[in-house]
Amino acid sequence: MATHAFKALHLYTTPFSGCSARIRIASHLKSIPLTHHLISISQSQNSSADYLAINPNSSLPSLVVEPSSSSPVQAKFTITQSAAILDFLENHFPDPPLLPPSSEWKKRARVLELTSLVACDIQPPQDSRIRRKEFGGNGEKWARYVYQRGFGVYEEFLKKGERGRYSVGDEVTMADVFLVPAVQGGLRVGMELERWPRMRDVVEACWELEAFKKGG
Repeated sequence: MATHAFKALHLYTTPFSGCSARIRIASHLKSIPLTHHLISISQSQNSSADYLAINPNSSLPSLVVEPSSSSPVQAKFTITQSAAILDFLENHFPDPPLLPPSSEWKKRARVLELTSLVACDIQPPQDSRIRRKEFGGNGEKWARYVYQRGFGVYEEFLKKGERGRYSVGDEVTMADVFLVPAVQGGLRVGMELERWPRMRDVVEACWELEAFKKGG
């Protein structure tokens, strides 16, 4: 869909957020013009009344879609989960595609499998909100355990799949958009990628691309 369908796309984002980085990376891959609004979690700006009016969950990222004057729907619309935001971007800005077509059902299933592994089994358990409230002073130790287990599973999926430059084949997919921010989070708590050579190679290939350098 042409960009004139939207007057503006407002991304509420924060540094060191893997979920936010997914959107930033995808927007650079697709050359999508976003208006960025930086929210400081350390200053509790995500818990302010103004931000809670945008996202009652106080989480990041959030995307506020501002329709163009020619759109039949004039009200702003907010999307608050990274997977839902990426689905919106993939549908309205399809080039380059980050999901294989339905005709390539095996590749598509593997991409969605890997994104779900990161989104469901790696990112939520090590989230700072969980660490801070449930695991006290052992937060980083817990995060390392979660990353170690999750990265090990990711490596096994890569071994089972056809060898390519990226997670699934030789084109960047949604799986890579999810993986790289998770790896960056793991590095911040002392993880070393040498234990997972296939995953390391994929991440290093992604880091050669400007979209991952700018968006991560």
